[in-house]
Amino acid sequence: ALDDERIQEGLKLVVEKQDAQGRWLCEKHPKGGKWMWKFIPFEELGQPSKWVTLYALKVLRTLYSKRG
Repeated sequence: ALDDERIQEGLKLVVEKQDAQGRWLCEKHPKGGKWMWKFIPFEELGQPSKWVTLYALKVLRTLYSKRG
């Protein structure tokens, strides 16, 4: 849980990447080749990402719900 030293570095990294509006940015696209661009609408690099934000919040919620 949160008091475990092994998780502190990763948790700090996740929290530091959150912007002032509580969102996380799209930093890179998944690997897979140009064929993927025809079928999958990727978010713009450097812009807030609904998917990265969703997964970051799920991780934080899971960690904080296991407190105590």
